[in-house]
Amino acid sequence: MAENNGFTHLPLPLLFQGKPKLHGGGATSFQTKQNTANRITHGGYVKRRSAELSRFWKERRAERSENILPEIETGIPILLEIDPSADIDFLRGLGFEIVCEIEEGFIIVATEDVELSVLNEKADAFIANVTSRCNSPAKVYALCEDGDRLKRVLSQELYAKWETILPDTIYIIDIGVSCCGNIELPKRPKRKDDETDEHYSVREQRWIEKFNDAYMAWDEIKIKREETIENFVADYNGEIMQLSDGISKMADLPDSFSARLKISGKCLFDLVLNFAYIFEVSEAETITMGNAIENNDSLSENVQIEAPVQSAPIVCVMDSGIQENHKYLAPAIVSDESISLLSDNSSISDEVAGGGHGTRVTGAILYPKTIPSDGIYQLPCWIRNMRILDNNNCLPENLYPPTTIAIAVQRYNVENPNPTKVFNHSIGSRKSCEMKHMTAWAAEIDSQSYNNDILFIQAAGNISVDVISAYWQAGYPYPEYLDKELCRISNPAQSLQAITVGSVSEIELETDDFIALGKQMEVSSFSRTGPGIWDVLKPEVVEYGGTHIYNKGSIPPQLTTPPEVCPELIRKSPEGPAFARDDVGTSFSAPKITYIASQIEKVLPESPALLYRALIAQSAHWPKNINEVSKDKCISTLRYIGYGVPDVERATHNDEYRITLVTPSLMELGDDEAHIFQVPIPEELSNVGEDYDILVEITLSYAANPRRTRRYVKGYLSTWLDWCCSRIGEKAETFARRIFETGSVIDDDGDFNWVLGEATNRGAAEGFSRKNSTLQKDWCIIKSNQLSDAFCIAVRGHKGWGGLFKAKYSLAVSFEAINQDIPIYEPIRTEIEGVIENSEIEVEMTERDK
Repeated sequence: MAENNGFTHLPLPLLFQGKPKLHGGGATSFQTKQNTANRITHGGYVKRRSAELSRFWKERRAERSENILPEIETGIPILLEIDPSADIDFLRGLGFEIVCEIEEGFIIVATEDVELSVLNEKADAFIANVTSRCNSPAKVYALCEDGDRLKRVLSQELYAKWETILPDTIYIIDIGVSCCGNIELPKRPKRKDDETDEHYSVREQRWIEKFNDAYMAWDEIKIKREETIENFVADYNGEIMQLSDGISKMADLPDSFSARLKISGKCLFDLVLNFAYIFEVSEAETITMGNAIENNDSLSENVQIEAPVQSAPIVCVMDSGIQENHKYLAPAIVSDESISLLSDNSSISDEVAGGGHGTRVTGAILYPKTIPSDGIYQLPCWIRNMRILDNNNCLPENLYPPTTIAIAVQRYNVENPNPTKVFNHSIGSRKSCEMKHMTAWAAEIDSQSYNNDILFIQAAGNISVDVISAYWQAGYPYPEYLDKELCRISNPAQSLQAITVGSVSEIELETDDFIALGKQMEVSSFSRTGPGIWDVLKPEVVEYGGTHIYNKGSIPPQLTTPPEVCPELIRKSPEGPAFARDDVGTSFSAPKITYIASQIEKVLPESPALLYRALIAQSAHWPKNINEVSKDKCISTLRYIGYGVPDVERATHNDEYRITLVTPSLMELGDDEAHIFQVPIPEELSNVGEDYDILVEITLSYAANPRRTRRYVKGYLSTWLDWCCSRIGEKAETFARRIFETGSVIDDDGDFNWVLGEATNRGAAEGFSRKNSTLQKDWCIIKSNQLSDAFCIAVRGHKGWGGLFKAKYSLAVSFEAINQDIPIYEPIRTEIEGVIENSEIEVEMTERDK
């Protein structure tokens, strides 16, 4: 990486902060109105179905007693279909505990009242139309059969084989259990118009105390249900699988816990059918990364490898171990901190045949572009080696994936005096990620990323040749098959907080007989695509990971990976240092992004990892200029390569024609809070007579506390954020008053032609919205005379599930003269210094100001 040229990122001035005017809510659904108009009919249906379900559960419990099955402290589970536009918290008033939101309109609830007496009382009041507040049963559309609940709780694979489960066969099962009880987190009190600061502070403090009490009650319920599961499994002579060093058996989130069980089919049947609070059950998947083709070519070299500077960042590689004495790697390895989590193998070496996996990954971090064969090369960062894959490149069943994440963060960040902030995770499922709700593995990454200053770099996953071949023969050649379900990103790449990395091809190669799948910087043949869960943009970025060569006309397609289409990688080599072009995959594109993250940390060591994430996305570009891309091409580009290919120079520095402004320290926002930042625009740039082409890029990177039993970003996160900017020629004060008073900017996009826009029907990428992601980048090209003297960006906090847990965020804003025809950096830097010196920042917009 080039030395610091003086064009460093500059601080982004905070101009205003206050309470934004937000729009929300919606009209009552047609079905709910119909149910309200037909009280007797709908109320009668609710009472009839509640009686049928009550009778069903009494008979099931009697059958358990007759069969002398182990006791289990639990209520009864029920699958409801409700008004999809309703706030699901109304179900508590009907006597239900909300277990999990499954899909739009379907909710699993539980109750200890087998008679469903509260629901019946509410139905009677609804029929009698006692008051306008008794209409909640109208929002309950159906009380479903238990078989419907079963279909939604079990994974697709487990449901397909459910009838063939054998009572005495042992299964390795992953479960998710809700533990909120019927305890609702209190909502933050709204401030009254004439209320004093002192009076509101007293009310807010009471709310905080009640919120903490409710949150602690969740913990108590969690402990009780963990004990229930432990006792239940033990009664069937099963076990809760755990790590050999005594790490907690469970993976905890605020509203749930997950565990891996080793149980009989009989125990599995009883648990799924009768434990009311279970919302996810799947067979443990064998996580395997595959093996490379053996290549024993050794290369001669005459190069001197130097250790990183002492202050260089320390990256953790979670993989198959590393050949730590490899000449090209050894100077960077913090060997005394290497660990193996394998219960039957304490070796920290890479034992994967065919050149290794973790060794290759580490090499891609330390040598992201090319591997030198002569001269002097100083390694860019230090490496911590955490082995979690065995010699078959598989994650053993007794290693629960969420727990490996927790151990890595605890050992190398939380408890370490020299904490690692960047973790490389080139590991994942070989199947597409589930879309029901966030998996325990992905949610653990999200939780750790909120509670600690860390960043996970996650591989998007590889599509197997078998899947490619099947789609190809069905009439979907490259790249058409990339849009199919089996080619979606793999677990845990759907994590909202990890940067998910796909792969692109580096070269264009074609002869009369064969062709490389993908031209230069086009998506690789094997790279899994987005969007992810809840239409979140995934992968966010891509790097060179190779591609396949296709033998023209072959059916089934003959796909090969000759050296010409493979990235150059370090190989495990017992004979000595070696490297080769003999493997492909997103496992090797991800560490190249890890390298960029480490270099951002090197220049901004005190800044939060959320800023590193923002700058990676901010530095990314598509292969072609945005103005040359059609709408259809824009959408497919977002699905395949996200924001594009990042650049380490753009991520860490600027030049005369480009400037990047950032929030250098961690920012926080709660719901109903907003920050407005100002970029002062010099007169020579905004002059009416000038029409320079200016590329404007804005990236918001935020984290919030996750809740796995809820769906969509707005339910999954404690607080969710978005950003918007000022309009053409708009003054800062005018923009601020619209943000804090009218909220009209929400559907405006600032009159600029953003690529994504705030809504799914805006921007060039119709169907995508930047709001859906926790990494929200957008960009546009404008004329310089469209800029006012102060370009403003507002970041707004919105209500999620937990108002006490504020979102944490970083923001980056860049301006670039794309034709390099007017200097930008120095004029804007001078303006910013003037703003800061004049203390024109951090003005709070109070009710009196409005």
